[in-house]
Amino acid sequence: MLVSSLPQLPTRFDAGRLPISWPALRDRLRMLEPRDSEVTRQVGLYFLWDRQPLDRTDDEVIDRYQELMRHTTNHLVRHLVRSRTEMRLIISCVRCRAAGAEPPKWIDRIADRAGTLGHMRKHWLDPNFNLGVHHRWVEAFRKQLDAGDMREAQRVVFNERWSDWSRIAERQTFSFEAIIAYLVRWEIIDRWTSQNAKAGKVRFNKLIEETLGEYANPIQ
Repeated sequence: MLVSSLPQLPTRFDAGRLPISWPALRDRLRMLEPRDSEVTRQVGLYFLWDRQPLDRTDDEVIDRYQELMRHTTNHLVRHLVRSRTEMRLIISCVRCRAAGAEPPKWIDRIADRAGTLGHMRKHWLDPNFNLGVHHRWVEAFRKQLDAGDMREAQRVVFNERWSDWSRIAERQTFSFEAIIAYLVRWEIIDRWTSQNAKAGKVRFNKLIEETLGEYANPIQ
C-alpha cells in the first residue's frame, strides 16, 4: 500500500530535513485511485493558495474559506481549511488588539457566539481573549509577538498545527486519510525548513505547478 511505502516523518516539524522530496512523494501519489488523487489535488491547491502573500485582506480570506467549504466534501480537507483559516483570523485579531484597535468588522461574517472568534469578540479587552486551555498557543504567540521575535512566534503557530495533525495521524493507519495527514505534516516541515521565505515560496510553487499543471492557475 502507498501508506506503508512512505518514509516515517520526524517526531517534530523542526527536527531536521524531510525524509522524502516532493518529486519522490509526487511519484508515490500517482499510485492513488482517481477519486483519491482528486482529493490530494485539492490539498495541493489549498497549500498553494495558503502560501500566497499575507497582504491579502481578511475579507478575502473569509471569501476563499467559504468557497472552499462549499466545494469540499472530504472531512479531513474540511478540517484543514477550517483550522488554518481560524488560526489565520485569530492571529489577525491578536495583531489588531496589540495595535489598540477595536474588533474588526469582518468578525461578524464568520463568528458565532459559541465559536472561538465570537468568544474573542466578547472578551476583546482580555490580553489572551479568555481562551484558557482551549487555545494555549494564543498566549504563547502573543508573548513572542510582543517581544518582537517573529521567528519564535511562527514556531508557536507551526507547533500547534503539527500537534493537531500528529493527533489525527495517530488515529489513522492504512486508510486514505493517513495519506492526507502525511501530506499536511510534510508541508509543515517543508514550510519551516524553507529558511529563505522568498526562495522557499518560489520553490514550492514550482513543485506544485509541476504536479497540478493547468489546475494551479486559478490560485494565482
